[in-house]
Amino acid sequence: MGEQVRQGPVGVREAGPEDAEFLVDMLLAAINWTGEDRYTRKQILKDKSTSLYVAGWQREGDLGVIAVDLAGPNGLQIPIGAAWVRRFPARNPGFGFISEDVPELSMAVISHHRGRGIGSGLLRALATRLQAAGITRISLSVEHGNPAKSLYERLGFTTHSEQETATTMVADVATLAQSVRS
Repeated sequence: MGEQVRQGPVGVREAGPEDAEFLVDMLLAAINWTGEDRYTRKQILKDKSTSLYVAGWQREGDLGVIAVDLAGPNGLQIPIGAAWVRRFPARNPGFGFISEDVPELSMAVISHHRGRGIGSGLLRALATRLQAAGITRISLSVEHGNPAKSLYERLGFTTHSEQETATTMVADVATLAQSVRS
């Protein structure tokens, strides 16, 4: 029997230190986007190339938003997606690293909530916060074949470089803010 999808209202709130475990869940969902369990939570946290996206959340400069299902039992707001940015040093770069002053975006929505515009809503909310923080560009890495790439392109991300298994993309935050508003 498939899980019933609730189509309740969705809200967005700031990500805080209390969301660290949920961000690990979302990183796991982003990495395992094919639906196969290519990596476990333990592997992600043990591997320095993946744990750097969530380790020590929320450090200075980290910025993120959480999508919540507002129709939880007893008014509980249940997290269903997240988008966050983090800067990395050149000596320990992320997969979508462009430069130390361009934070890298990580984003995921729980699988049975995808296709509802939640990703666009997360990016809209994040773009506003990025502008307020004076951040002008963000980058990301998206694996070849990941359907999220079309969302990123639609919202103004452009190809920065191609790797064997992924594309590094970059977006001007002002363009991103405009594209998610229209």
